Amino acid sequence: MSGRLTYWVAEGGGRLRSLRLTVCAEEDRGGVPAVRRRRLLRLLREAAHQGGRLSYRDLSVIMLTSKATLKRDMSYLRRMGHELPLRRQ
Repeated sequence: MSGRLTYWVAEGGGRLRSLRLTVCAEEDRGGVPAVRRRRLLRLLREAAHQGGRLSYRDLSVIMLTSKATLKRDMSYLRRMGHELPLRRQ
């Protein structure tokens, strides 16, 4: 099972950029925190590869999770040595 979506992010000057993101992929198996972290990494990397960045708010909407959970997961991933390109609001 896989699922993709087109998500629009604001850029400078009020312009919008469309990003094609994979929300659900075959490798999304395992416990809930592990799956959520894999998705988080994938979404951030896909957005960066397309020249965009996602914010906590964007990720919260896409992943249907709280900002606090995202911050906790991102802290864990940074400790594991992952670079996480994030847009500041």
